[in-house]
Amino acid sequence: LPLVRATDGAARTVGIIRSSRGTFPGAVTSAVERDAVGLGFRIAFVWEYDPSETGFRESARDLAAAAAGQRPDVLVAVGRIPNDLVLAESLNEWSGAFKAVAVVAAPIDQFRQALGGGTDGFLGPSQWEQAARYPGEYGPSAAEVMDSLARQSGLAVDYPMVQAYAAGLVAQRCVETAGSLDDRALRGAADRLDFSTFYGRFKIEPRSGRQVGRKVVLVQWQEGHKTLVWPPEQRQAPLVYPWRGGRVKREPDF
Repeated sequence: LPLVRATDGAARTVGIIRSSRGTFPGAVTSAVERDAVGLGFRIAFVWEYDPSETGFRESARDLAAAAAGQRPDVLVAVGRIPNDLVLAESLNEWSGAFKAVAVVAAPIDQFRQALGGGTDGFLGPSQWEQAARYPGEYGPSAAEVMDSLARQSGLAVDYPMVQAYAAGLVAQRCVETAGSLDDRALRGAADRLDFSTFYGRFKIEPRSGRQVGRKVVLVQWQEGHKTLVWPPEQRQAPLVYPWRGGRVKREPDF
């Protein structure tokens, strides 16, 4: 939302489609709802779906069409990866109805595989991208990590794999700092640490353990490639706006 607001001072409405299962979709979208108010947006609708529903593809088409009929400036979709992929395919048919569309699954390689040439314009939050520039002071460089993971896994390296590697580095630093494997000593070390790896800054709020040191980046698919568009200090290119992604472009007639 800060990115859209910086791009378009006239954008006003936000639509949310989320899974009804699990705590993650609600946690993400509650933050969207909270931030929307301070940025001058109005929440047009919050719709939930059952991700286990038989025939979800048909339900996704109905959700996409209904959302297009509401014409929110920004649409945010949060669910399980398989549901995000199916919903994104359906949203592609209505690319004339929205100015910006963010799908949580957009940054992972499965998104590119599922949508093929229909990825352009989609936005999504990524925990890490190789193009991001972090002042790593501890552990290997991003290039070294990517090379190691690619050699050992033989799979496309997405941020969940990289995130696990970064967690190992944090654990190593905690052991070195605490000089012990005792759980309380390790947690005490984590509470005090403030350092940066190839993955970004690590700093937690001691009471809750919440990560406060690093920021998620926002990517947009542009001409078949992921491009960093937020925060400003990491940006590779401006936001392509309004959204005109997809293979089929339909304007809602209701």
